[in-house]
Amino acid sequence: MNGYELLSKLDQQLKECLYISNECLPDGFRDERTDGVSLATLERKCDERDKESEYAYTQRQKAARVKIYAEQIASGQEITYVPKCPPLPWQW
Repeated sequence: MNGYELLSKLDQQLKECLYISNECLPDGFRDERTDGVSLATLERKCDERDKESEYAYTQRQKAARVKIYAEQIASGQEITYVPKCPPLPWQW
């Protein structure tokens, strides 16, 4: 293992060790089975909550391309193909 991998592993293990009391958390983040929630679990819940769905991502990209094409047509230009954006990390 190199230094970066060791630091990453240390970071993950520290997040598993740090616990936040349920009293300090909003209802959606509490774990009623225990007195608290680990920082790693909170991070996973936040990532899941904030993740853009594949459908929403695709629709946003399509809308951006349609807007570019409409501007090209309105200005009398020839339509130039705009390639799709690379896939999201969870699509790899």
